[in-house]
Amino acid sequence: MNELEIKYNLQSPQEKNSKILINVNNILEENLMFKYMVGLNGIWSTLKDFSESTSVEWLPKEDGKYIIMVQARKKDGQKSFDYVSRENYIIGKVKEKLIDSISLDKYKLNLGEKVRLFVNTNKVPLMFRYWLKIDDKWEIIKEYSPDNTLSWTVKFPGKGEMLVECRNIDSQNNYDDFQTVEFEVMDLKKVEIQDFNAVNSELLEGEELIFKVEAFYEEGRNILYKFIKINDDGEMECVQDYSTKRVVSYVENKSGNYKLLCLVKDMYSNKSFDDRAIINFLVKKYKDICIKSFTTDLNSPQLCETVVNLKADVIGGKEVLYKYIIDGNCNEDSGYTRNDNYEWKTKAPGNYKIYLWVKDKSCEEKYEACECIEFTIDEKSKEPVKINEVIMDKRHKVLINEPISVKVNASGGTDLEYAFIIRKENRALESISYGKSNSISFIPKEEASYQFEARVRDKYSDREFDCHYIFNLEAFKFMPGEIEHVLFPLKEYYVVGDKVILNVITQNTGNIIVNYVLRINDHKVEETGYTKDKKYSFTPRCSGLYTLEIYAKNKESDRMFDCKKCITVKIHEALPITDTKISCDRTKFLCNNSANFTVVSEGGKDVLYEFFIMEKGDWTLVQNYSKKNYYTFIPFSKGQYKLLVLAKSQYHKGAYEDYDIMNFFAD
Repeated sequence: MNELEIKYNLQSPQEKNSKILINVNNILEENLMFKYMVGLNGIWSTLKDFSESTSVEWLPKEDGKYIIMVQARKKDGQKSFDYVSRENYIIGKVKEKLIDSISLDKYKLNLGEKVRLFVNTNKVPLMFRYWLKIDDKWEIIKEYSPDNTLSWTVKFPGKGEMLVECRNIDSQNNYDDFQTVEFEVMDLKKVEIQDFNAVNSELLEGEELIFKVEAFYEEGRNILYKFIKINDDGEMECVQDYSTKRVVSYVENKSGNYKLLCLVKDMYSNKSFDDRAIINFLVKKYKDICIKSFTTDLNSPQLCETVVNLKADVIGGKEVLYKYIIDGNCNEDSGYTRNDNYEWKTKAPGNYKIYLWVKDKSCEEKYEACECIEFTIDEKSKEPVKINEVIMDKRHKVLINEPISVKVNASGGTDLEYAFIIRKENRALESISYGKSNSISFIPKEEASYQFEARVRDKYSDREFDCHYIFNLEAFKFMPGEIEHVLFPLKEYYVVGDKVILNVITQNTGNIIVNYVLRINDHKVEETGYTKDKKYSFTPRCSGLYTLEIYAKNKESDRMFDCKKCITVKIHEALPITDTKISCDRTKFLCNNSANFTVVSEGGKDVLYEFFIMEKGDWTLVQNYSKKNYYTFIPFSKGQYKLLVLAKSQYHKGAYEDYDIMNFFAD
C-alpha cells in the first residue's frame, strides 16, 4: 500500500548519472523517521538509513528498471516500519521511437484467464523482449525474438503491468525503445466445501455406497471434484478423477475402516486444489449393535446378600452374546453367554461398577457395545481427593534469583494436607512435609532444570499421597535467544541467478548472535559461524531445494544454540510456460471419425500436458500429465464439445502453468 507520497525533481525516465532528488511530500504524523532504498533486479541498496530527513539525493550509475521504496517509522515505535510506499523509476535513454502502441485483448480479467498482447511498431523487422511485474519486481517472461505478439495466463490477482522492450536486429543496446501497459486481475471467489457426507443411512459391505459433496463457489464457474478412497493400511485408490460430478458411488466388498478424501478446485485455479475435506466411515458386516437399555430390578443402594437382577435390551447384530462384569470389593465375570439377563448375589459392601459387554459371535474384539451401572452395597460413600488447579506466577522459563510462587487448589476427602518436593536435575533439593498450607515460594539460585511436585492427601489416609502434580521449569542467568520472524521476499517462482535476501528478527536483538547454515538438497554447502549480522543472502547457481538453517543464541550463552528455524526455497531452472496453443488436423468434425489435436507451448522445460474433454456439459479428465503433446478423440454423438489442455514443466509443483481451449461441433 502506498501510504507516503513520493515526489521527484526529475520525472521518469532519466539518463544514468542524473541527480535525482527524492522527497516525501506528505508527513502523516509527527516524530517520524524515514529510510530510502532503491531496488534493481531484486538487489536492494540503502540510500539513507532511518533519519528525520524528508529527502535524499540519488545518482543512478546504470540503466534499468528501478523500484524506489520509502519506509517511515515512529521514533519510539517497536515495529520495523509503520508506513511504506513503492514506485517504479526507469533509467535509460530512448534513442529512437520504435513502438507506436501496445494493446491487450482485455484489460480487466479473472484469475486464470489468458491475456493476448499485440505490439504496433513504426518499422520492421524488430526484436522484442517481454517483462512482467510480479510483487514489485520485473521478471522476464520471454527473451528477445521477432514475435510482436504474446499470450500468457494470469496467475496472480491485483494490478499487473507488462513491459515491452524493442530493439533493432543489429543493435548492441539492451533496448532501443520500450513501453508499458497495465491491466487488472480479479481474484477468484473462494471455493469452499460446505458439506460432505454419505447419502446412505447404513454403510454395509457388498452394497452401493453413495457420497455427495456441496461446495460454495462463484456462479458460472466450472468446479471439478476428485475423490480418493483410503483404507486402514493407508493404501489409496482414486474413485473419481477430476470431474464436474459431485456425487460418487461405488461398491465396497470388504468391511473395515475407510476414509474418503474430496479435492475441489476451480477449473482455472493454479492450485492443486482449492479446498479439501475428508470423512471417516466404517463399512460394516451388519448393522451396529446398540444397547437400548441396561437396568437393575432394584435401586441403589442395597444391603449385602441382596439378589439384584440385571436386564439387557439390545438391537442389531446377527448372533448376539452378552457378558456381565461386576467390578468392586467382590468381583464376578459371567463370561459370554446368550442370556440377556443375569442374577447378581451381592456378597460384600462397597461401591461397584457393573459392566455389560455385547458383541456379535463373529466379532473378534472384546466387545462392540458397552454400558456401565454404578451400584452401592451399603450406604457409605466417600468423595475422592483430587487436584483441581495449580497456579504459578511465572512461566516455565525464569531468571535466577527471582522468587516463584506456587499455589495448589484441591478438593475431596475430609481434611486435606499438602506437601512439596523441589528437585534440581532429578535430585531432591528441598522437601516440605505435609501441612495445612497449600502454597510455596522458591528462589532458584543456579542455572538449572527444576522439578516441582505437589502432593495432597486426606489427613486420615494411610497412603504416601492420594494425588500429586508434577511440573518443570528452566532457570537462566539470561533469557535465551529467540527468533520471532524471518523476513525474505516471497516469490511464486525463483530461478537460478535470483538473489535471495533474508532478514532475521529476534527478541533482545543487541544480545543475540546468529549462525547460518545453507544446504542444497540436504547437502551442506556453507556455514557462517556466529555473527551479529541479522541479514543473509545467497545467489543460487543450480536448481533444487535450498534450506537455510538459522541458529540463534544469547552472546553470553555457552550452548550450541538457543533457538533454530528453517527456511526452504525452491529454485527452478526455466521461465514459465506461455503461448500454449491447440491445433487440429480437421476443420470439420464428424461422428465416429477421429480427430487429432496437437499442442505447442513456449518456455518451460520438459513440458507435460493434461487433456480434459467437455461432453454434454460435463468435463472429464481423458489424458493425465505426460510428454505426449497430442490427443486423438472420436465423437460418438452430435453436439458441442470443448477440449482443454493444461501445460506445465515436469519439475513444476502447481496444477498447471498455462492452458488453451478449443471449441468444436460434431455433425
